[in-house]
Amino acid sequence: MTTTVTTQAPHLARLRLNGRSSAVHHDLGDAGRLHRRVQSMFPDTTNRTVTHTLYRLERDPAGPVLLVQSTIPLNSKALPNRYTEAVEHRDLAPLFTWITTGLTLRYRIDANPIHAPRAPNTRQRGTRVPLLGEEAIAWWERKAAAAGLHAQLILDTPQQPLRANRGTTPDGKPARPACVSIIRFEGIATVTDPDALRTAITTGIGQGRAFGAGLLSIAPHRP
Repeated sequence: MTTTVTTQAPHLARLRLNGRSSAVHHDLGDAGRLHRRVQSMFPDTTNRTVTHTLYRLERDPAGPVLLVQSTIPLNSKALPNRYTEAVEHRDLAPLFTWITTGLTLRYRIDANPIHAPRAPNTRQRGTRVPLLGEEAIAWWERKAAAAGLHAQLILDTPQQPLRANRGTTPDGKPARPACVSIIRFEGIATVTDPDALRTAITTGIGQGRAFGAGLLSIAPHRP
């Protein structure tokens, strides 16, 4: 049975970042810092999971672009002075209406394909192991199917890992940074379950959503 999200269609903001800003450079070097910067554009009492906040960094030839999606509009004025060069907003309600069974579309997602096998004789999961190559593609095929998509074309491109500073250990030594492996999946797919797809777009797919993974983007496919 498919579980659907009953919230309104999310909003999408496209922020072209100022490559000359020292704050931007600091944030792009630490996924934890970038996460906190994204959250700074929402009320202090707002939890990321409540608004289903998702984001993805696009390294455009003209400069870095940050896509931020949430079920409430963000406040880009909360960012430091000259942090962005331009901000565009889009209501995804028309996109959600456009989604129908049998529709062929293009998709893109930066995802964290992992496998966490169960330890012997226990229900506990073991160490998370990043997936690559055919195993990663098979992971995406399963996730896409659960998200109401039949993937016809899959291009998989490993991205730079997302690293986040964890501060210091209890004894004052630098903690080992968090490292999230990322693969960009993009291609062509057919919609098999519109409700499941709307839910996947709203809530994200896979692990690492707090660090910029899991945002599924779709667009018309024009052969």
